[in-house]
This record gives sequence, C-alpha cells and structure tokens, in this order.
Amino acid sequence: MKLKDDLALIMEFTANNFKLKYENGFLGYLWSIITPLIMLATLYIVFSLIMKLDVPNYQLFLLIGIILWNFLSDSTTTSMNSIIESASMIKKINFPKYIIVVSSCLSSFISLLLNFLVLFIFTLILRVEVGFLAILLPFYLFEIFIFSLGVSFFVSSLYPKHRELQHIWSIFLLIGFWITPIIYSEKMVPERYLKYYMLNPLARLINETRDILIYNYSLEFKQIMITFFICIGVFIIGFLFFRKREAYFAEDL
Repeated sequence: MKLKDDLALIMEFTANNFKLKYENGFLGYLWSIITPLIMLATLYIVFSLIMKLDVPNYQLFLLIGIILWNFLSDSTTTSMNSIIESASMIKKINFPKYIIVVSSCLSSFISLLLNFLVLFIFTLILRVEVGFLAILLPFYLFEIFIFSLGVSFFVSSLYPKHRELQHIWSIFLLIGFWITPIIYSEKMVPERYLKYYMLNPLARLINETRDILIYNYSLEFKQIMITFFICIGVFIIGFLFFRKREAYFAEDL
C-alpha cells in the first residue's frame, strides 16, 4: 500500500511540476523548444560552416547531444531547487523526500520525450532514414533517466546544507558541456586519452543514442552492458546517499 501511495504522490507532484514549468501553456513549451534550436543553429554555423567539422548528418548529431545534455542539466538543477521550494512541506509533513526528486526528474523527462518528437520531425525534413535499431531508443532513454536521477539524488542531498553548490554545479555543467562529445565526435579525442574520456557515462549514452538513430549502428553487447551498469551504479549510489542525508533536511532548511 505504501508503494501505491508513493506512486500516487509522484504522479501528483510530477503533474504539478510540469504545469508550473509550462504555466503559459503552449507558448511555454514552444519557448523550451526554441532555446535548444537557437543553440543548435549557433553551434551548427560555428562548427560546421566556419570550422567545417566533417561529421555525417551533423544537424541531427548536434541536436541529439543538445537534447540529452539539456535533460541532465534541467533535471539536476530543477531537483535541487525543488528541495528548497518544498522546505515548508518538508518541515511540517513526514513523507518520503525522494518523491520530490523523482517527480522533478519525471517532469524534465516528459520535456525530453517531447523534444525527441521534434528530433524525429527533423529526420523527416532532412530526409534521414531512421533504421531498425531505433527500437532500442526506449532502453537508452531509460538509461539517461536513471543516470540523471542518480546524479539528481546526489546533488539534491547536498544542496540544503551547501547552498553554494548551485554555483559550483552551474560551473560543472558548463565544463561538462565542452568535455562531452556534444559538438564534436569522440573520434577527435587522441586515442591515448580515449579510454579515460569514455569513462564519462553521458559521453557513452550520447554516442550510443546517435549510433542507433542516425547511423543504424550498435555497439557490441559488452559495451552496452558497461554503460547500463554504470548508470545503475550511479543511481544506486545517489539514492543511498540521498536516503542517508534526508534525515537532516528539516534542520538544514
């Protein structure tokens, strides 16, 4: 019964978060689409037309990277803020605090799914044939959700006591954007550094999503499982750390 109650709360919190996020209705969502498209256009002009990066289907290559990175950025930042915004409720009501983080990430995940609809419209406009391996997309979306949720648990558990984390995290996201293969291919990384570079779970997720959607290519099973277990590991560590810290939220807030 407790699980059923928790799920009901998660759905209610998620719906409220999504409504608040897009309180202006269609115009609110339209703005959330325009922002990454402006980013796409700017980066495409700079790196494809000026610097002339030779990457097949570069528009889609770039858009996939931007969409997935924006999801990580939005879900983690929103989760941290949601803990602070729920301070009065946390102090007065005894309920599982993880619901706040899960619902924040789910709200961002809905936006991610809507953005992927826009991506598929682009594949039609650019006449890029999406191969059979695209059926694996739900698996990769699950991985990116679990990974982002784990990171969100971790940063959200620290934020009530360490408010400076908001600024540190924004700097980390800025650095992470440039050291993740969003704009460029991992093939541009010197081979002697590549094995260390690909320890970045998001780099693996972005590359594997691109491979199945626009290049109709899949890594060997071993590599897919490595990415999967990294995401599960990040989720478990983040969740356990959150459960350990949540007892101090009322005091820290």
